[in-house]
Amino acid sequence: MDRSMLLSPKAKAYIALALVSFFWGTTYLAIRIGVGTNPEEEQIHGLFLSAVRQSLAGGLLVGFMLLRGTKLPDRKTLLQLIIIGLTMLCLANGLASWALQYVPSGLSSVMSATCPIFIAILSHFLIHPVKWSPRLVGGMLLGLLGIAGLSYDYLEDFLNPAFTFGIILNLIATFLWAVGSIYTAKWKPNTNIMLGAGLQMLFGGLGTWCIVGAMGVKEMVPVPLGWDFWGSIAYLIIFGSFVAYTAFMYTLENLPPTQASLYAYLNPIVAVVLGSIVLTERVNLIMAFAIAITIVGVYLVNTDFQNQGKTKST
Repeated sequence: MDRSMLLSPKAKAYIALALVSFFWGTTYLAIRIGVGTNPEEEQIHGLFLSAVRQSLAGGLLVGFMLLRGTKLPDRKTLLQLIIIGLTMLCLANGLASWALQYVPSGLSSVMSATCPIFIAILSHFLIHPVKWSPRLVGGMLLGLLGIAGLSYDYLEDFLNPAFTFGIILNLIATFLWAVGSIYTAKWKPNTNIMLGAGLQMLFGGLGTWCIVGAMGVKEMVPVPLGWDFWGSIAYLIIFGSFVAYTAFMYTLENLPPTQASLYAYLNPIVAVVLGSIVLTERVNLIMAFAIAITIVGVYLVNTDFQNQGKTKST
């Protein structure tokens, strides 16, 4: 084979970034289908779906890495992975999956995209003081303005307690994901990346099973588990966990952080478009404009925050 025809690592990284942007954007739709798309009917609980997904994905990935000869990390690292797994995958992902019982997948994805805003605020108090530059503050205001504009089209839905509950769950999930992200960056667990990810999923899944057991499995699974549920689980494990995560790791190794983080701005677009096509979720020009404002605001916050990090490290 002509070596000139082979793709460079950077070109492969862009392909990997495209895979991450698409597949992680589709996970909102997959979860929404898995739990059931009609809140007025009996649904599979989002926490139950998250428990099944994380425990199966984590167990398979950990088993695969151990069979390849990868050694388990030390006790200190295991404790760090447990805390991160419980925060990000048990609580954050579990609550986000629960929220999708009541909130459209597109709206949920846009709200989750504001995570960098939470990270910037929390980092100011937990890691080091942040310089509140005009770019950072302006980005935060734009992000909040975009969410407000997006919520305006759902004002009538807020009269429904279930919808409001879903919005609150989504906000708490985004906050907790930001907390987990900060501690992940601060600790940087000393272990193989793929094994660490698998252990986080496994611990997160086991933690979610404890919550499911406490709340009652029968109450969480009021209807038989059909093809929609198991198809969603299979898709989330294969494409949401294995393919997208592996692609994301490759992206991080071969692209600068500012380029690697572009997936966060593309995910909501994928989720909104697919939600409108597959589930006929609401989309209009006002919502499209609000989504664009939110993404621009998050981009400004993320790039300014990363640039401040580079300045402090030099």
